[in-house]
Amino acid sequence: MPASFRQLSYFIVVAECGKLSEASKRLHISQPALSAAISQLEDTWQTQLFVRHKAQGVSLTTNGESLLVYSRQLLQQANALADYARELNLKVAGEIHIGCFSTLAPLFIPQLLQQAQQAYPELKIHVQEGDIAQLNDDLLNGRLELALSYSLDNDERLTQTALLSCPPYVLLPKQHPLAKHKELQLKQLSNEPMILLDLPHSREYFTSLFAQFGVEPNIQYRSSNFEMIRSMVGAGLGFSLLNQQPNTKQTYNGGEVKITPLKGGEAHALQIVIARHAGVKPSVRAEAIVNLIKELVKV
Repeated sequence: MPASFRQLSYFIVVAECGKLSEASKRLHISQPALSAAISQLEDTWQTQLFVRHKAQGVSLTTNGESLLVYSRQLLQQANALADYARELNLKVAGEIHIGCFSTLAPLFIPQLLQQAQQAYPELKIHVQEGDIAQLNDDLLNGRLELALSYSLDNDERLTQTALLSCPPYVLLPKQHPLAKHKELQLKQLSNEPMILLDLPHSREYFTSLFAQFGVEPNIQYRSSNFEMIRSMVGAGLGFSLLNQQPNTKQTYNGGEVKITPLKGGEAHALQIVIARHAGVKPSVRAEAIVNLIKELVKV
């Protein structure tokens, strides 16, 4: 007898919780029933999924880790099929897990949630923030259905829908002598202290800009936090290169920054994209969220 979708969902929840007791509470079933379902699944697949530890703790075996990825993908496809079978294009409901690149999240996610709440009150959206490497990994292993991100990684296993072009710009303290310029070249900044947005793919992108213009950056500070970068610039500690522009020049610490276009920056613009697993058919819920995102980003 093949594994049931219910057994697959139990398997996924136990793997996420790491404890049968916590998983049984989350699934609202008894612990013996859950343990029996996992054992039946192991018998069906003829492989051990978990190593049982004392105090009800469990950890995935190597085979369990591989099967977990496929189980998530299979349930996503099954849910998409159920959506269409019930004609949920007329009623978007249920749950969806989406991701967002950390620097984009404050700019788009609150409004997305607000609009989704109004348009689809029976849809529950779970949002995960992260860097591009984290988001791509979670798209591929089935934890996320889609992610709002930048086109910094061309993984052939993912599809990307381009939304908006974002050229790099120079962020300076308001009173910096270079802030009076209408645009700047990177060679004008080579001796200035730089504050680097230190995220996977992002740091390589920004440092590569200097290499393409034949200069070396003078990196003095690093941070993975977008607002930390802006606050450090506002405090006069240096300049930074960024792509996304908030709707305010004020920083968290009361400073003020100046945005100056980078000469030739258009040729090195990043695209805001919606990324999805290329091998998984998007659910009706995912399509509804994609349409809302497109409206927000004004495609």
